[in-house]
Amino acid sequence: MPDMRFAPPPAVRVSNTASGMNQVLARTLNERLITSLLLRNDGMTRLQLGQESGLSAQTISVIVRALEADNLIVKGEAVRGRVGPPTTPIILNPEGAFSLGVNVGEGQLSGAIVNFTGQIVDTVQAPAASDDRLGSDLIAMVDRLLNTCTPKMRELIAGVGISLSDDFDDQEDAVRDLEELLENHTRLETFIQNDVTALASAETLFGATRRSGDFLYCYINSSLHPRLCLSGRIHSGQTPPPFHTTSPVGIGQADTSWITAAAKAVRDMISAASFLARIPTVVLATHVPNDHLQVLIDTIDDALSEDVAIIPSSFGQDALAAGAASLPLHPKFMSRPDAA
Repeated sequence: MPDMRFAPPPAVRVSNTASGMNQVLARTLNERLITSLLLRNDGMTRLQLGQESGLSAQTISVIVRALEADNLIVKGEAVRGRVGPPTTPIILNPEGAFSLGVNVGEGQLSGAIVNFTGQIVDTVQAPAASDDRLGSDLIAMVDRLLNTCTPKMRELIAGVGISLSDDFDDQEDAVRDLEELLENHTRLETFIQNDVTALASAETLFGATRRSGDFLYCYINSSLHPRLCLSGRIHSGQTPPPFHTTSPVGIGQADTSWITAAAKAVRDMISAASFLARIPTVVLATHVPNDHLQVLIDTIDDALSEDVAIIPSSFGQDALAAGAASLPLHPKFMSRPDAA
């Protein structure tokens, strides 16, 4: 969907290839560069920020003061025990910004609020009616999310993210209408993206893979939905056909037939992707409980070499909604992928 104003898959590792600029007009880009570095490293000193970004000490000081004034960063605990005076790292303020997200699933809407560091603050679910009523259902869901926010949180909402399934990929007019409808209703900027791409984007921003740029992301229901992330950029292709007749309901004992079929599908995908690139990490997400997902991971691990690490998504069963909620945070606060 390149012609629409969709939230782009992020490349959080822009700092590895891009250096900052010292011109006044580049202040916004430099601020995004700094917040991206802080997110990836869980806090850095001013000296480290200068070394990683290529910005001068004076520019770093100006940016840090601006971000502090906006309450987007705070000082961490001083690090002692080294030669010289203690150093104080700068960290992102989790309560510096918030974002709303809604995932449009099959017959259900899942909503989430995430904070500036990607932690899920609250979630809500509601049934979805027919496509003819999708707009009104989305408005109702966003209103529910807004009503759970404190007055202070509402002032700090960066925007609304909506994630849609593959079924919407070729419905540009309908998606554009949804964007306009929500923006007119909420007066908040709205970002729309494919659901699995949005989820992989959230993982690169806030998950265990934010420090590495190469991994395979798989969301699993009755089909396997893969995304390949290389050097921080997300690539998608065709979704393989279903490997199972139904998606597990997520309660009770683990569905052994689904686990067996899902494990084979993931192993086959890892094998296919490895012909194109080395895949050191595979991230799995699904709506089933964490203990069921761990059984699936263990089943896959038993048949893989030790060179590939299989890890669960950082967002648990609320992954798709959290992925949607992360969409506004990247273009507003983190380095743009086209800066790489």
